[in-house]
Amino acid sequence: MIRYNIRAFAWAILGLGIITFIVLFLYTKDVVSAFSSTVAVNIVIWIIFTKWAWKFKIFYSWLIPFPNLSGNWEGYLISSYLKDGKPLDPIPTKVVISQTFFNVQVQIQTGESKSFSTGASFDIDSDRGLQQLFYSYLNTPKPSVRDRSEMHYGTTRLEFKGFIVNELEGEYWTSRKTTGELHLKRKNA
Repeated sequence: MIRYNIRAFAWAILGLGIITFIVLFLYTKDVVSAFSSTVAVNIVIWIIFTKWAWKFKIFYSWLIPFPNLSGNWEGYLISSYLKDGKPLDPIPTKVVISQTFFNVQVQIQTGESKSFSTGASFDIDSDRGLQQLFYSYLNTPKPSVRDRSEMHYGTTRLEFKGFIVNELEGEYWTSRKTTGELHLKRKNA
């Protein structure tokens, strides 16, 4: 569970509102006009913040408790699935993470299947030393391999360190009762 710094958000909103109001009141000398303009200006600023500005490093840790993981990732997964009683070789994996201030979407592609997240959440707790992303997904194998690899649901836990993240490692488990490891590096990091 993420601990948002509500106090920092409240002071940022309140401080921005007061400063905007004072500047507009000094300019217009009209309380009603300054107040309505302050509301409009602050709405635009917060839309810009939640759309783009939250990614700026200046906001990390004191206001934004999670890193920006958006981008292309490559790596491999190691599955507990056995083929003819033998473990599989590591499976090359491509991952695309799309993240906004309010949402995270994860898409994974291997040579045989694609997975799309159905829900995601950060678990960041400095008291426990945790920085991780959990997401649930639906995996859809290519029709040509569905005789040995059916569609299934799963959950993944990816660990990271800090706010500038170039590596993710974790584990997954599925409704097919398989488990595995996932090792990823940011592409073009």
